[in-house]
Amino acid sequence: MVVLKVEPWNGTTADSPTTSDGPEGDKSHEMFGFQDLASDYYQVLRQKERPAWCRFVWGIVIIILLIFTGYMVYQLLADYLQYNSFVESSISWQKNLTLPAITICSTNPLNYTLLKDQLKTGNDTKLLEEFNHLMEEFVKSSTKPNGYMNISFEEFEDFNAFEHEFGSLVLRFGPHLYNMLFGEYDYVFRGIGYFVDYLDWSKYSQMTELGVCFELNDDGRLKQTVGGVKGGLVIDLDANVDHYLFTTTTKGFVVFIRDQDETIMLNRGEYVVSPGVENFIKLTATTHTRLGHPHGTCKNVPSQFGKYDHHYESVRECVQRQRMEAMVDMCHCIPWYLADRLFTLNKTDILDGYSEKIQAHQHARARARMKRQLENETENAENTENTENAETENLESGDTEIELGEESSTAEAPKTTEPPTTPWSWVTNQPLHKTNYVHLTCGFVEMYICDKKLEEAEMEGEIEFEPCPEPCEYHEWNVEIASTLFPPSEEYFDKFLRDQLYLPKTPTYDFIRENMARVHIYYDELKVNEKVQTKAYEPQNFVAEFGGTVDLFIGFSFFTIFQLIEISVAMCLTRLWQRRRKAKKTEESNSNSVIDNPSVI
Repeated sequence: MVVLKVEPWNGTTADSPTTSDGPEGDKSHEMFGFQDLASDYYQVLRQKERPAWCRFVWGIVIIILLIFTGYMVYQLLADYLQYNSFVESSISWQKNLTLPAITICSTNPLNYTLLKDQLKTGNDTKLLEEFNHLMEEFVKSSTKPNGYMNISFEEFEDFNAFEHEFGSLVLRFGPHLYNMLFGEYDYVFRGIGYFVDYLDWSKYSQMTELGVCFELNDDGRLKQTVGGVKGGLVIDLDANVDHYLFTTTTKGFVVFIRDQDETIMLNRGEYVVSPGVENFIKLTATTHTRLGHPHGTCKNVPSQFGKYDHHYESVRECVQRQRMEAMVDMCHCIPWYLADRLFTLNKTDILDGYSEKIQAHQHARARARMKRQLENETENAENTENTENAETENLESGDTEIELGEESSTAEAPKTTEPPTTPWSWVTNQPLHKTNYVHLTCGFVEMYICDKKLEEAEMEGEIEFEPCPEPCEYHEWNVEIASTLFPPSEEYFDKFLRDQLYLPKTPTYDFIRENMARVHIYYDELKVNEKVQTKAYEPQNFVAEFGGTVDLFIGFSFFTIFQLIEISVAMCLTRLWQRRRKAKKTEESNSNSVIDNPSVI
């Protein structure tokens, strides 16, 4: 039987150093020694009473625990620095739900019938031929495999000058918003749209790449209180296909579903609505909350073209901005719809920035045009001189007979070309048309050519656009579209449409099938899907896991850290105190030696 005698340890060992400075020195040593730590490492490794083999085993165990703890801490730090995140989804049910803003554009930007009549009335058949030539070349390029368009801006100098003088073709000959709608207001906007009985068309029109478009619900007043088709918005649209450009391949309309603050200017991200069809656009609303760097990729970029200063551009607006800036750089003119938008929003500083480089290019083009004119005049003068010499030689040889009297009698008098008249004076009265910016804008013809050149540059890889980040908070609408023939039969037309459509003439069934489109926009359920991106690893989670790991394996905690700090400070103070005490003793001993040996003095 082995009896182990265990005595309480008083914090010292047999070999613990002692000082001869009295009780104070012993007390200071006991207060500020490493053995005061709460852990047992000192007892394990420094106590001489423990067998050597026991201290050796404990040393190996401690080393293994330190290595394993270091590896675990490294893994925790690596996981934290990955900045992982996850998306929390939830559903919020609403008593009433605001419909999104809606932009409706015709696929046909111009009333071609009106354009032909106007140019013929003004005796501008040459301009009409130039316009038709461009449209034909555009159709040919669309059918080519590579899509290249062999045409230049210089071929349409006269037409561009005509547009700058009398206004953009889209403004002059574009379909009016009223003509895009069937019937009276209370019929056109059925369901929840009664507030539009007295529309101010200037507030609901927007200039876009597709022409003048109709914007609805920018103020968010349209709210749906009952789920389903009957609680939504119904719009009846008139395509006016008899006045389409011969280059328009798709008949009908494009519908953009967007946020109230978002701006639409390019034909991107739309839904096509065809005439003769009843379309059901079912919406599901979703709100997104994203994280920025380093946990996410969202970035709030202020919109340059938004109606509101606090608006951050969406991905679609970012794509629009980059493409329009590329148009300015490549075509050296500002798209007419962009210039109108910026001027309306009083953002002339952006227009001024565009105008500096555009004017430099226009001066270069003007110099090149003058050079070509001088070359043509010189060539014409040489041809005239050669012709006169040839006539003189013919007269001298007598080979030809010229009857001057008969020629002068049959020659036609030169026609006087009257300046083109334009009854569309409201175009030239637009605010933008009264400024110098109008000479920096791209006309309709220039935009056709510029769009095609930009597409060719993209195909060749000459232009690369930067990826567009999402804003940190935005709304999104998932869209499901269903359609059916409308009107479904002549009997339905006779009973429900013939007497309800208030048109100048009584419409026929064939006319309605060719021109009318009915659009339903609605929420099937009054709910909002909320998606919130959340950090997967918060700083407090990292601290908690770090503390749990090191405390579990090596018994280390913040309390231990504070103890180490306290001991380090105490040791420094003790060392300083000891040095001062030693210096004082040295000084006293020197003074005593002087007193004992007066001969030194």
